[in-house]
Amino acid sequence: MKEILQFRERLKGLYGRFDVYIIPVLRFILALITYTIINRSIGYMEKLDSAMVVLGASLVNAFLPVNAIVLFAGIFIVLHLYTLSVICALIIFLLFIVMFLLYFHFAPKDGIAVLITPLLCSVGLPYIVPLVFGLTGSIFSAIPIACGVVVYYAVSYVKTNGSVLQDLDIEALSKELKSVVDGIMGNQTMRVMILALGISCLVVYLIHRLSIKYSWTIAVVMGGISELAVMLYGTASYDLDISVASLFFGISLSLVLAVIIQFFILSVDYVRTEFLQFQDDEYYYYVKAVPKMSVPVSEKKVKRISGGEKKTE
Repeated sequence: MKEILQFRERLKGLYGRFDVYIIPVLRFILALITYTIINRSIGYMEKLDSAMVVLGASLVNAFLPVNAIVLFAGIFIVLHLYTLSVICALIIFLLFIVMFLLYFHFAPKDGIAVLITPLLCSVGLPYIVPLVFGLTGSIFSAIPIACGVVVYYAVSYVKTNGSVLQDLDIEALSKELKSVVDGIMGNQTMRVMILALGISCLVVYLIHRLSIKYSWTIAVVMGGISELAVMLYGTASYDLDISVASLFFGISLSLVLAVIIQFFILSVDYVRTEFLQFQDDEYYYYVKAVPKMSVPVSEKKVKRISGGEKKTE
C-alpha cells in the first residue's frame, strides 16, 4: 500500500509541475478522438472529413475550455447532417440548442461528460460516467450525462437511416419531422439508458456525502447496483436488444475502474478519525475529521565524486 500511495503522490506532483502542458495535450487528444469518431460515423461533408481540418480544430481546442470542444462537436454534426438532409440537420440543431441550454445553465463545468459519454457508449462502457461524476460533480451532473446519451443515439439513428433521411421530402415537412423526432426520441433503449445513468449519478452523489465510513466506495458500489437494476428492469419491460452478459461485464468493469479512480481522487484513513468540538458565543460545533491517506515521497540522494572528494546533495 505504501508503494501505491507513493506512486499516487508522484503522479500528483508530476501533474502539479507540468499541468500547463498536460492539460492542453489532453484537450487536443479528446478533441481529436471526438472529431475523428464523428467523421467516421456520419462523414457526409467531405470538407470536414479531412485530416487537416480535424487536426486544425483539435489544435485550436487545445487552448480553449472543454466547452469549446462541445460546441465544435455540435457544429461538426450539424454540418454533416446538412449535407445529408436539411430537415434532419434542423431537427438535430434544435435538439442541441435545448440540450446545451439545459447543460450550460445547470452544469457548465461538466462539459467533459457530454463528450466522453457518447464515446464510452460506443465501446459499451457508459456506466462509469455517472460513477465518477457522482463523486466529483454536482447533483446536476446527470444533465450533461443525459445529453451525451442523446447525442450518441441521435448519431446512431442518422448512421443507420442515412439513406432514408437523404430522401426526405421538403413538401411533406410535418410528416417527415414527426418521423425523425419519433425515430430519435422514441428510442426505448435511449430512455432506459438515460434513466439508469441519471439514477446512478444521483445515488452516488447522495451517498458519498454521508458521514459514514467508506462512503465513497459504498457510493460507487450502490451506483453500479442501481445501474444494473434499472437496465435489467428496462430490458425485461421493453424487450430491449441488450445482452445481459455484456451488461454485467460493462458494469463490473466500470465499478473496478471507478474504484481505482476514487482511490486516486480521495483515499482516507478511517482508523485515525477524530471528533472535535468547538464553540463560539452562539453555537457549539461538533466536527468529524477524517485525515487523508498520504505518505511522503522519498527523495533520492545523489553523490557526486569530483577531484577525489565526495559531495552529497
